[in-house]
Amino acid sequence: MVYQIAYGVLGNDADAEDVSQDVFLRAYRKLGGLRDPEKFRAWVARVSLRLALNHQRAADRAQRRNISWFENTALPAASAETEVEARDFHSRLRDEIHCLPEKLRGVLLLSAVDGLDTREVASILGIPPGTVRSRLHSARKQLLRRFSP
Repeated sequence: MVYQIAYGVLGNDADAEDVSQDVFLRAYRKLGGLRDPEKFRAWVARVSLRLALNHQRAADRAQRRNISWFENTALPAASAETEVEARDFHSRLRDEIHCLPEKLRGVLLLSAVDGLDTREVASILGIPPGTVRSRLHSARKQLLRRFSP
């Protein structure tokens, strides 16, 4: 479950494995602070989601620093069109999911990608089940709008 959450956020095996190791190390160190042992699964899932999002933000910042010199250079139109045509559906979907606001992306990844039900997602994120359903609806609606002609 930890790896699946990390992979759902990051989309990269190596990064997901790194985050998974960090999650287990942090869980081991903080296990004594867990008040309710019955909520261990939700607690570890929440830690996994937070660390994966933090890892993604750090990678995004590093990428922006590395390509900041390139921002003012425009790509030729034919090159951009060729790139768009070459993308397959799953690649575009992953990109669109990552463009969603964090609160919608988190709910969508946990629910649709990781297959968790509404109560599990609510427990992991610490929000009511109704909010999970609302955010999931909003995320799907935004994706549908982006894929509609």
